[in-house]
Amino acid sequence: MAHPARFSRQSGFTLLEAVISLLLLAVLSVMSYQGVEVVLGANERSRSALADEAELHRAWQTISRDFLHIRPRAFADGLGSVERAYLTDPSEFGVRFSRGGGPLVRSNPTGVSRVEYSINKDNQLERRSWPVISTSHNSPGNRLVLLNNVSDVEIEQLSRANIFTPDWPPLNEQHDLLSLPKMIRLTIRLKNGVETSRLLPGLDFDPKGAIDTGQNADSGEEGSNDQ
Repeated sequence: MAHPARFSRQSGFTLLEAVISLLLLAVLSVMSYQGVEVVLGANERSRSALADEAELHRAWQTISRDFLHIRPRAFADGLGSVERAYLTDPSEFGVRFSRGGGPLVRSNPTGVSRVEYSINKDNQLERRSWPVISTSHNSPGNRLVLLNNVSDVEIEQLSRANIFTPDWPPLNEQHDLLSLPKMIRLTIRLKNGVETSRLLPGLDFDPKGAIDTGQNADSGEEGSNDQ
């Protein structure tokens, strides 16, 4: 039978064994924490990516509805001049057009509004709209931020020559104040590297193009140039 004192000494841990156990426990704890941190980070990135994708999807829904309701209606700028039904700003992204299909309310009985898309100083894709009886010169309009962290937006219109051009009206063509492109290509680039593009149908309303078709389109007799 073992001596009681000797049995007592053999049943415990030595100081070295205790230190090694603590070190192993610390290493396992650090590894477990790092594993949890990796999983949480991946989960957060996944939620962020899903939120960005949902935001982009909502933006395209709004854009598609607006362009679907383009109308050939000129717009008074509030200073005695009239803007085209549809026009772009080639120096930077910007497009303005008349949109129908709005609610028929007392403040806007026609349901027609003026819509403008642009990129603001905070790199956001911004939509602003005004009722037909108002203008950007006397009203800030209804402002809606569609996308954040926007790097660039490119808009191109299909010309009579079936060439996509950033200018509307195209520089080498004469167009009526009410003319509209027959197709629009819009590309959105975000700062995270995401790029997405859509082809949007226009209204294909071209009064001068119709006149040219009935006469001689190559003769250059398109009437007065109101570009």
